Amino acid sequence: MPLSVRSSALTFLAFAMPVSMFGVMWPDVRDRFGQSLGALGTVSLVYGVARMSTSGLGRTATRRFGIGACFIVALVGLVASDLIVGSATSWPMFLGGVATIGVVSGFLDSVGAGVIATLGDVGSAGIIHGSYGIGATVGPLVVAAVPDWRWSLLVAAVVAGAALAVAVIARQAWPAPPTAARDTSVDALVGPPPLRPTVVSLTMFFAFVALEVTFGNWLFTYLTEARSIGDTVAAIGVSGFWGGTMIGRLALVSERVRLLADRAGMPVLAVAGIVFTLLTAVAPGSLVVVTTTLVGLSLSAIVPTLSARTADRVGTEHAQQVSGWQLLAANLGAIVIPFATGEIIDASSADATVVVVLVVFVIGLPTLVTARPAGSMLGSRTSH
Repeated sequence: MPLSVRSSALTFLAFAMPVSMFGVMWPDVRDRFGQSLGALGTVSLVYGVARMSTSGLGRTATRRFGIGACFIVALVGLVASDLIVGSATSWPMFLGGVATIGVVSGFLDSVGAGVIATLGDVGSAGIIHGSYGIGATVGPLVVAAVPDWRWSLLVAAVVAGAALAVAVIARQAWPAPPTAARDTSVDALVGPPPLRPTVVSLTMFFAFVALEVTFGNWLFTYLTEARSIGDTVAAIGVSGFWGGTMIGRLALVSERVRLLADRAGMPVLAVAGIVFTLLTAVAPGSLVVVTTTLVGLSLSAIVPTLSARTADRVGTEHAQQVSGWQLLAANLGAIVIPFATGEIIDASSADATVVVVLVVFVIGLPTLVTARPAGSMLGSRTSH
């Protein structure tokens, strides 16, 4: 495995860890700073806005400073941000640390996306994105294993420090970023993208990314407050959700898995997600770990597939432009719905979590049916 891929993979693992911890550490954090149960929505809002603010800077920064320098500086910032959150003595300081994690994570994600595009290798992309899933899976388990939530951020900082050390070693191993400027005259020649497929695409990304982030962020609170599940089992349930997502996405590298998912279809996978969400609301004790893992597994193929099939919906000539809009819609979904969930929970109870998730499923499911192309949903583009 090339050193650049190993460095990218460890970096993605490192910035996935802290955000996956927020929901699990929230009961202790809110007690420490005297916040309401629904204020986790504010944490999600701060993180999401901060992350979106830097998610488009990677291309410009790497062309000016180089990929290695960007990774190194950002990882220094990630170590510092983890330590700020872990040592926070006030609510504003905690939110400030969350914001810095968001800023650094958005930038690292943007730089990493450029690395993946430059390498142009599906295997490498699977390893890098799969490593993000590993970080998101391990994060909740760390919170459950350590005696205090502050120690979990210290663990995250140590992992980020290890990623920094590898990035320093790999500083000369990065591929040169592409220098060709985008030909903006093409847009003028082909005209605007088709309205209906574009709206459908943006709605799908808004809904299904919102589902992942909302379920992942609020699951621990829902299980402990609404279902009275023990903290350890609830933390493992959150880890199971992210683990199911990770396994499903890594498995898409296999042509056999892609064909199986193709035969099932994205709408069927979404319906399976609804069923397993409902089962999570009634499953006894430790069985919730099974149901939450299956929710993650059901959702895992949807967003990567939608991204890979953008050209089928809007045309090859519009795919790059609409892909950028889809990223924006995904970020908005990841910000708006988790925040709204917190407001609803404060006005009612933690039981509202499942209601919100199901409503977003209902919004997203018809778009999957509408967007289904005549050909394969998991066809050749997922393997290029």
